[in-house]
Amino acid sequence: MEPKRSKGFGLMNFTAAVLGTAFAALMLTAKLQAAPEIGSELPVTPLPAEAKVEAAASASTPAAMRVIDLRSGASCKIASAEPTKGALAPLPTTPECAQSAELRRISQWRTTQDGMLVLADDTGRTVLRFIPGDGVLYESVYPTNSVVTIVPARG
Repeated sequence: MEPKRSKGFGLMNFTAAVLGTAFAALMLTAKLQAAPEIGSELPVTPLPAEAKVEAAASASTPAAMRVIDLRSGASCKIASAEPTKGALAPLPTTPECAQSAELRRISQWRTTQDGMLVLADDTGRTVLRFIPGDGVLYESVYPTNSVVTIVPARG
């Protein structure tokens, strides 16, 4: 006479097998995605001097920028990517800025010593203030309810 097995015992074996397989797959994936072990050599191909100069030039400030009001969807191009440092200077924008209530007010710009970009109106009053961005050139920080970003212009 054979002892009777409960249905729960088979389910426990199945669950243990699935969890064990999942754990093994997780460990294999982690090993494949891990950084190389300390002491292992990675192949290094030196760049030619021309490529280094070209990379440095492309990493510099773009020739033009695009200001985007994410709330209204309006955007306009800033023809120069070099704001003045310290004193306000005229902001070379395109007419599309008039499509946004915030962007239509800007007419001057400057950068501060701590790297902030300030866009001001005709009287010199700050309309928008930006900090260098992560993934974009600048992210708006003033006013706090503003959702404006600046990215490199394409064409």
